[in-house]
Amino acid sequence: MKRALQWCGEMRRNPTLHRWHIFYAIFPFAVLAVYLAILYLALPKAQFWTFGALGLAYLFPPAGKETVIPLMVIGGLPWWLAAISIMLFDLMGALFIIWNFPLALRIPWFGSWAERFMSTGREQFDRYPVIEHISTVGLAFFVMIPFEGSGGVAASLIGRMLGMDYLKILVSVGVGSLLSASAIALSADFIISLVESGIISGIAGAGILIVAIVAVYIWGKRRLRNGRAVPEEKNSQ
Repeated sequence: MKRALQWCGEMRRNPTLHRWHIFYAIFPFAVLAVYLAILYLALPKAQFWTFGALGLAYLFPPAGKETVIPLMVIGGLPWWLAAISIMLFDLMGALFIIWNFPLALRIPWFGSWAERFMSTGREQFDRYPVIEHISTVGLAFFVMIPFEGSGGVAASLIGRMLGMDYLKILVSVGVGSLLSASAIALSADFIISLVESGIISGIAGAGILIVAIVAVYIWGKRRLRNGRAVPEEKNSQ
């Protein structure tokens, strides 16, 4: 796989093979189109159109995993299918950015957002050098955190700024997205089953989920604060 990605990168940089740019631009969307065609044949039509609408919403902020996946499960989609679908969306988004970054910057809305995102990221790297030591695991953890802008596209931009290998970026996005999406989908499925068995149990389950999300958020902020403290201590010395 790594050799294949390197070969694709070399082919793309070859000025005599510009026709490959069409392949790079179309391939991620072709994969999603084939996937949607399979779901169209396999799912009841009502579920498919619900999935299609929510999948389209996922591509545009502020919709994220934490809102789209529970709605997919509520719409009748199996939790594992919702998780795999979101992972595939993240992977194809990351692959499109990796292969077509100059082209992506020409997209009116996305180009301006990506430039602002990378500019802000560069400022943060200069301010907190410890961030630049982020690893594949760290990038996967970023994708796992369910907040706006933590999907495969943003992760691929961060990986590009950090000079990470393309394969490492894809592995980080795939693993982080699958774990995060599976956790959210399973939680939503669990709460739905509790609601069906009794409203009080459903409320209790929702409360447990909220507490868990808050705990993860606080833990993430503390880790970030500790990471910021490391360069400050070195500078003071």
